[in-house]
Formats: sequence, C-alpha cells, structure tokens
Amino acid sequence: MERVLDNINQAIYIDRKIDHYIKEFEIENLNTYIIDYNKLYNNIKISSISIFFALFHREFNVLFKYTNTRIRNGRITADESRLLLYLIDELKTVQANVRNTPYEFEVNQDYARIIEEMDKFLEESYGSPIPNGFERIIILENIPMFYLKSSVETTTAKVKGLFSTKLIGEGSYATVYKYKDEYYNRFFVIKKAHKSLTEKELERFRIEFEEMQKLKSPYVIEVYTFDEMNFQYIMEYADVTLDKYISINNSIIKMNERIGLVRQILQAFIYISSKGVFHRDISTRNILIKKYDGLNVIKVSDFGLVKRENSCLTSKNTQFKGSLNDPKLEVYGFDTYEIRHETYALTRLVYFVMTGRINIRKMDNNDFEAFINKGISDNMEERYSSVEELKSEFSKVTNNYFV
Repeated sequence: MERVLDNINQAIYIDRKIDHYIKEFEIENLNTYIIDYNKLYNNIKISSISIFFALFHREFNVLFKYTNTRIRNGRITADESRLLLYLIDELKTVQANVRNTPYEFEVNQDYARIIEEMDKFLEESYGSPIPNGFERIIILENIPMFYLKSSVETTTAKVKGLFSTKLIGEGSYATVYKYKDEYYNRFFVIKKAHKSLTEKELERFRIEFEEMQKLKSPYVIEVYTFDEMNFQYIMEYADVTLDKYISINNSIIKMNERIGLVRQILQAFIYISSKGVFHRDISTRNILIKKYDGLNVIKVSDFGLVKRENSCLTSKNTQFKGSLNDPKLEVYGFDTYEIRHETYALTRLVYFVMTGRINIRKMDNNDFEAFINKGISDNMEERYSSVEELKSEFSKVTNNYFV
C-alpha cells in the first residue's frame, strides 16, 4: 500500500512540475509545443514523465542550438544564460526527487557531459563567456535525451532475479544497459531494440543476435539469450571501447601493446571472414576491450549491419554507417560492399590503434605509410583482397621497423 501511495505522490509531483513549466514558458498548447519530441518517448507508459522528458528535451535543444550560434562570438547572452541555468537546476531537482522510484531516469551521456560543462561557466548576470575549446553541440533530434532507469528479470537455475540496470550506450537502433547478476557475481549487458524500429530493422536486430551466437571466438563478444517479448538480448560485458581506451591512454601506450591489439583485431576478422560474413560497421567504438589481470583482450561487437551470404536485406539505399567505411559507398550504394571495403575500414582502424589519430596524415615511416596507402587506395584493385593479406603485410612492416 505504501508503494502505491508513493507512486501516486510521484505522479502528482511531476504533474505539478509540468503545470509550473507551462506557466513559466507561457505555453498555450502543450501537445503542439512538444509534438516533435513526443515520438521519442512513446514507449514510456507513464504519461506524466514522458511529457516532462519531451518538454525538457525540446527546451534544451532550442538553447543548445542557440549556443552553437554563439560559439564564434564567444558569449551566451544574459537571458539565455539564465534560462539554461534554470533548466539545469530544475532537471537536477526533479532527478533527485524521483530517485529510487519508478520515475527514476538517466540523461543521455553526451548531453549529461555538456550540461555539467555548461553549469561550470554559466552566469546569472551580464551573459556568460564561452570557454576556449568548447565544441559545437551535436543536437539529439532522433535519439531520446532521457531514459527511465530500468531493471531486468533473469532466470538462473529456475530462480528469478530482478537486477537494476545502468545505461551505458545508445544509438539509432538500440539502447545498451549493464547490470550485475548477483548469482554469478559478474556484469552482463542488455541490448534492447527501440520500439520505433520497422519490421526490417527488427529483423536486422534479430540477425545480429543469431550471427553473433554462431561466432565462437575469444575476440568476439559472446551473446546468451534473446528475449522475444521485450526484443532484447543479454551478452558479455566488456570494460571499455577501443576509442576511449586509446584516446585516454594514447601518450603512454607502448608500441608493443599497439601491435598486440592490432594483431588481435586482425585475427578476429580473419575468423569472422572465414564464416562468410562481413561486419560492415567497423569503427573505433564497435571494438571493445575486456580487461584481465595483465592482459587486454579485443572484443568485436555490434553486428547490426552484418552481411550474410546470399542475403537480400541490403538495398542500395541502406543507411551508410561505420565511421571508418569507404566514403565511396555513399555513391555506389551499400549493396556493393565486399571484402576490399572491409579491409579499407580495417586499415583505417590499424592506423588509429598505431597512432591514436582518426584522420590520416603524412607519416615518418615510409613503409608504414605505404602499407596504409595501399589499404585505403582509391583504386580497389590495389587494396588488400583479404584480411590474411592485410595481417601478413602488417607483420612485415612492424617486424622490420617497430619491434
């Protein structure tokens, strides 16, 4: 009974907050005001909190877009500074007051970081100077800013357990959470498809699970069970993305470690290629690292765009993904993807691991430069025609010059 009353009180609290914001922002028609953001929160059954999410998502987007226009000027004007401070204060207040209730929520990681950064330099009076190095904000228009903190129910040895989850990632197709299973005393990950996905996109999500389940390699993230009701699956937990690991540690990573990471990556893709599939979404964030005592092990993840042999799912207009993909795919179509596109992306990934940079520059080592240029050549015939060839050439270069 107490829990029911608590939930009612939380609903009243949120409703009163919304009424206050309607007056504060002088909103005449709330539904019209947030119409472009409601769709992002349609899957939330609690209507009051979904309205709060849509409203605050809109307000932050408006002010973040305005902030982008002021970066060159170097100053956010006084009225907008005060409104941003008000929104940040209200967001933190509401978030604190709904903690440990069904209304508890989390903020998109990128937006949470921006909010914390802006909270440090915003001023109440005379406007706010924008600090040097403040980057243009990427506006979330098709991805939710807010997520209800959820829980997962698992069954182990016929015993059900309910574990709280923590948001660790999100994208256009799915949201990723981690949780600690008390029975196994270890972390797992849940990848949950967005409810807004089309039938074709949901089919891809299922194929991702099925293909990963077939792959049995220490260098590929292991998946366990698929939940048909919630369209989500449980998989192995890894500690950090390759992108984050290299970016944070780039100045202290020794050459031998870089070479070891590359060799693991290439061995993983030799195995994947041997199974007759292309990953097609190779990026610094889709390669993970699992940390063991004295050893970092590469784990390939995110097979959402995997290409099966004889599959007809890929069309010419399939959405172009993979931050390291050959840009010519945008012209010729994703349906033309083949092994030399895979080795192109892998060559760029090798360059990132070895240098810590995404954008390719002039290199001091002529042989390493030639190795990279061959892999990303505009002439497809010059590229590496297999991952084995790529690995062999990498070994020659590193054996001669880096070890």
